[in-house]
Amino acid sequence: MSLAWIFFLLLCSSTVLAENITQPNDRKILYPIAKVTTQYQVQNNYYLDVLKLILARTEVSYELEIVEIPVMPQSRTSMNIQQGMYDIHWLSTSEERETSLNPIRIPLLKGLLGLRIAIVNSKNPDLLSGFSSVDGLKKLYAGQGHDWLDSKLLRHHGFRVQTSANTKSLFDLLIKGRLDYFPRSVLEVWFELEFFNDMPLSVDEHIAIYYPLVNYFFVRNEEVEMHEQIQLGLQRAIIDGSFQNNFDAYFAQYIEKANLQTAKSIHSS
Repeated sequence: MSLAWIFFLLLCSSTVLAENITQPNDRKILYPIAKVTTQYQVQNNYYLDVLKLILARTEVSYELEIVEIPVMPQSRTSMNIQQGMYDIHWLSTSEERETSLNPIRIPLLKGLLGLRIAIVNSKNPDLLSGFSSVDGLKKLYAGQGHDWLDSKLLRHHGFRVQTSANTKSLFDLLIKGRLDYFPRSVLEVWFELEFFNDMPLSVDEHIAIYYPLVNYFFVRNEEVEMHEQIQLGLQRAIIDGSFQNNFDAYFAQYIEKANLQTAKSIHSS
């Protein structure tokens, strides 16, 4: 074989090798899912479906890989994203989180996370019937998680807040009379009661409380392309109607069940 042909074959081999190295493969995007079923399962399924809608509309091909995790507070989830244990998750936004992570600033629950109706003890279902102002409601004790953003927000506006580690323990305190009401999002209250259906709890029909609280998808600050693509995919899902259709499939029945037309509205801004 001549030297010219040897050189040609080597050149072709090098070209093929370079193509193999630079050929883009699906990029993995790691997303966490709790190992056990919780009262938040409906929401968790919703967020996962939203992410799938997004990834189907990006201009970069991502392979979604699920990372199993134990149930944990959002503060821990935020740290795990920063440390690279997974790439993206939903979080309630705050100034601190928007500094340490990069949010895709499109509310995943359409701003309804902060629209609250109260869970009360079934022994006193009309506890809130006489309240029509924020000042009156501030005389009672509201339940919240000790590391939830809601706790800081309500306390900042002068509400009395009793905290505990998780939703189940707050329901226990409500039954024992150590707190008066537990404001929950209109999107989550019903499936929480279904999950804890053996507890003497009722949904208050008299007041609706609103305060600004939104959930965004967050990624690490250095993941610039991922942030751009997630935002693009979400915007496209909104424009083509798939985001709204998915939202309605999960939550329209709960919004209707809340019958907010009959409740008094109380705002805290």
